[in-house]
Amino acid sequence: MGNQVIVLINKFEALLKNIAAVCLIGMALLTGADIISRGVLDTPIFGVEDIVAVLAVLTTGLALGYAESQKANIGVEFLYSKMNARTRRIVKICTISLSVALFGLVTWRLYLYGCSMRESGEVSMTLELPTDMVIFALTFGFGCFTLTLLKELILLFKGEE
Repeated sequence: MGNQVIVLINKFEALLKNIAAVCLIGMALLTGADIISRGVLDTPIFGVEDIVAVLAVLTTGLALGYAESQKANIGVEFLYSKMNARTRRIVKICTISLSVALFGLVTWRLYLYGCSMRESGEVSMTLELPTDMVIFALTFGFGCFTLTLLKELILLFKGEE
């Protein structure tokens, strides 16, 4: 059962990483097309700021879980390297546990924020895109990030990490 959950979380990480990569490529292509359009046609692409902003949010939010699983985050190695193995393990357990609690709370609050944006009918300025959908996608990304942290905590207790 535990291994199946870990495999499922790994699949979510890979899926969200790929979606984030597509969003990043889309941002680059759209920005390049806008620059060319401004230079050649002397007119910007309508709504490019809205689309690039949405893609930036999605790129960042959806890539969090993968970045964590690859240890691509910032750490305080200097202090950490001075500790013995037992102390490092205790610090890691405490840090990951607090992170799970914090990002679980962030996920929950983002969901509530998305619900309030849906109720109010909030939209983006230029294209009038519904902002609640972006917030819900970000909520999903943070939820998967929280699951990635939980997976690391489980592996740490099992002695596999």
